[in-house]
Amino acid sequence: MNFTIPNPTIALASVAILFSACGKTDTEQPSVCTEPGTEMSVLVDEIEALAGNTIQITDLFCDNEGLSEVRWDIHNAADHAHEEGESDEGFVLHSGTEWEVLEVNSISGTSSTNSITLDIPLDTRGVWDVVVSLIDEAGNAAADLVTQLHIENEYIPEFTLTTVNGIDPATWSGEPLWNAGSVIALSGMVADSDGLSTAHISFVRESDETIIWELNLEPNNSTERSFDSELELAADAIAGEYHLEMTAIDGAGNAMETGFHVEVE
Repeated sequence: MNFTIPNPTIALASVAILFSACGKTDTEQPSVCTEPGTEMSVLVDEIEALAGNTIQITDLFCDNEGLSEVRWDIHNAADHAHEEGESDEGFVLHSGTEWEVLEVNSISGTSSTNSITLDIPLDTRGVWDVVVSLIDEAGNAAADLVTQLHIENEYIPEFTLTTVNGIDPATWSGEPLWNAGSVIALSGMVADSDGLSTAHISFVRESDETIIWELNLEPNNSTERSFDSELELAADAIAGEYHLEMTAIDGAGNAMETGFHVEVE
């Protein structure tokens, strides 16, 4: 009986082909290849917009072999960061915090232009994150790209906090911590070009929505109302999460609510 000994070079080549066929050969991540200087792109540091307007963000996406999907996610930027070591947006008084947009689009080819159109609500003010997630045909996912959408608003009243306990809130790092039994000095202004019919500030315990303290600013239809007031916390105040709420209605009937979270201990 005759036996044929296989050529070892051919055998190794066959194994290599087998593993190559079963393995993932495309490991290159897709990318954004929009031209620098494009005004409405996820690559810019910040996009500026006015409430009530419609804007379109457009980017060119690329991959060495083939694209599959782009995911656009627009949400409030307050109190969080998207990358390790990245600071959050800092202290910003937001309005219209329920506004969010999520859109997933199929794309193909080695390059593809894709856009998202945003109708910005009239009650929205502050900073929102624009997050783009990109996947190619092989399943490679690019690191999320994030820019900020800074929304100005000319329709609703605007609160400005100058100082809290003599400190500019813009210098805060994270959520403020107030102690039971302390007195918190609040200084700032509320304004609207149509005049202000009502304006209130209140301090609310989040666990049961109990109003701990409130102040009626009584603007009497003036276009500006400054305040310099003291919020007194009881010595037996329950520790936990609270919310400083600031609300106003202008002479045209436009309502606004804003504020920030506080921890009491």
